[in-house]
Amino acid sequence: MVTATGRRFARKAPSKIDKTRSVDIRVTDMVANDAAWWDAQLGPKHALIRSRADRFWAWSVLLPMCHLVQLAKRRHCRPLVIWARDDGGRFLRVGMSIFIESYPYLDVTRSLESSFVWFISAADSALLQSDFGMSQPPALGRVLLDNAIILSQNVGLEGRIGLHAAAAGGRALLKVYLGCGLTRLAATAKLPPGVKRKNDGRFFFADETQTEAMAAMLEPSR
Repeated sequence: MVTATGRRFARKAPSKIDKTRSVDIRVTDMVANDAAWWDAQLGPKHALIRSRADRFWAWSVLLPMCHLVQLAKRRHCRPLVIWARDDGGRFLRVGMSIFIESYPYLDVTRSLESSFVWFISAADSALLQSDFGMSQPPALGRVLLDNAIILSQNVGLEGRIGLHAAAAGGRALLKVYLGCGLTRLAATAKLPPGVKRKNDGRFFFADETQTEAMAAMLEPSR
């Protein structure tokens, strides 16, 4: 299937509070200052939310680890930040992610590569409202996955993506990814060579047709 190339990242996301409203967002490459800000301003408060899969993640550790993976495994990582406009008109960091741009596609019946969602995190919406002057925090679930799709399409991987749902996210995180249109890899399925993690039934993937449909949903927001 031929997919669109040259797509840009979404520039609007629906409000998590009022779905009839949209929030201006922007996507930039992550630098050390972004990771340090997230860890200082949001990390300690996220750690208190037991339902968060990322409650103990330290982006100041994950970002340099990304660079080490590039050197050791020769895989190009792309760390990104999503910013959203607050009530005062300023842009605030609201989402963080690290993608691997070329990774074995999880469907072993096809010997292909895909983009892999390594780490993704969205700021707690209640925290954005109470502490950061953002009355309409954006809903970022689909946007975070869309970023992976756009990277995959634009580097010639036709939109294919894969990910592993962190165990700390429990069943709720599985439902989120199923709701976004991803396919859950059977726990009995073999993983492709190069994927060292054991298949615990929490892997997801999406093929070209699925991701093109997902990307098309956000086309008016680009």
